[in-house]
Amino acid sequence: MRHTRLSTTAIATAAAIALAAGPAAAHTTQPRTSSAAARLAREILNTKGISYATAHVEHQDAASLPRQNLLDTANGRPAKTSPWGHAHGARVGLDPRMLNGVLKLRNQYHYTFTISEFVGGRHSPNSAHYKGRVVDVNYINGKHVGKRTGAPYRAFMAACRNLGANLVLGPGDANHDTHVHCQWPTHH
Repeated sequence: MRHTRLSTTAIATAAAIALAAGPAAAHTTQPRTSSAAARLAREILNTKGISYATAHVEHQDAASLPRQNLLDTANGRPAKTSPWGHAHGARVGLDPRMLNGVLKLRNQYHYTFTISEFVGGRHSPNSAHYKGRVVDVNYINGKHVGKRTGAPYRAFMAACRNLGANLVLGPGDANHDTHVHCQWPTHH
């Protein structure tokens, strides 16, 4: 009888500890990204002609830079947003349609370009960046994006639209004078 009572107490104590640790443990366990997103992220990382910004415009956080977003995705983890952005360091899955578009901008349209942001940085509070559906590009064919830089940003923007982007912004659009924003629609 005493042995049973002790075992029951030990089980109850272990269950209470696990229950108390439950919410904290939930924060350390990351959801997995889709296998399609992981495969596309690996392809992008292995494609010559695509480079990545090494700093954010405002603050620094290596964990939310675009190359790290791809590495996380390639390894089955969601990408990390910047701690100062509206998503405050949340984990976000990169959309496979957007990643496919990035790959085709290089392989089908033959652009060389630099990705400045996926989910990192600061964007408007409800930005699709925080949903993993946007790529920002600040260099195209070796030239910085801008009205007078010679970067072929208009043709690049048209390519994004041809690849399924439903919101494409660039020089002349508010807050987009130095980069192209290519955003894919939500899943239906």
